[in-house]
Amino acid sequence: MDKNKSDPTALNLDNPNTEINRVAVKPPIFWRNKPKLWFLQLEVQFAHSGISQDATKYNIVVAALDENVLNFVVDILSNPPENEKYATLKKALLNRLTDTEESRYKSC
Repeated sequence: MDKNKSDPTALNLDNPNTEINRVAVKPPIFWRNKPKLWFLQLEVQFAHSGISQDATKYNIVVAALDENVLNFVVDILSNPPENEKYATLKKALLNRLTDTEESRYKSC
């Protein structure tokens, strides 16, 4: 029996009317000087790609961080919460990097 006929989730790529409605998320490297703007852009990509799972969002963010930014959240990466990983990581990055940038301006 033809698998495509029995499996409603299988894609028939021979059919010219077949559509794929997913887009891969490929965020730029994290913008340390504009973290809030970076997250706004990333969340548009999540919505466009249909990504809503917490673990997927978390992993995409971690993959976009360079070693300098990773140092700011090593505590979370070493011991991530069981739930709301993405929200926890996002909040930490925004708080810690915004505080760091503000303190630099105050010390000038």
